[in-house]
Amino acid sequence: MSLTRTSTAWWVLLLLGVLSVFPVATAAISQGVDAGADVIDSCWASELPPGVEPHDNTLRTAEITFMPAGRLCDWEAGDTQTGWPITIAALIATVVAVVVTAFALRYGGAARRVVALLPLLAIAGLWFTMWSSTLFVIID
Repeated sequence: MSLTRTSTAWWVLLLLGVLSVFPVATAAISQGVDAGADVIDSCWASELPPGVEPHDNTLRTAEITFMPAGRLCDWEAGDTQTGWPITIAALIATVVAVVVTAFALRYGGAARRVVALLPLLAIAGLWFTMWSSTLFVIID
């Protein structure tokens, strides 16, 4: 493979790695938006499941979840969970980033290898942030 084709392949792989960071960042932002100012108020503001009558003891627990990155509201008549579509997109983007990084590490010297790892490190940091941002609230 010529030097120009190798360089182009590395840049394309790096671009794919950078682009795969965005769905994971969207999942992290979505998790924060689902929490809102108060997770309990967010549950009451969302659509109630069928059979739920809004009164004081209807909501049992409210939770900011890691998998999926969203909000779980446990009502007497059922649960509502947000975040599955965004979390699935983030998981697919993570797999793409791992594969792209593995191929990008084959090209060039040490500097290129460090740069190729940056998107994967950003994704790992975002997943850690989502994991550490969970919250469980029991309503009395």
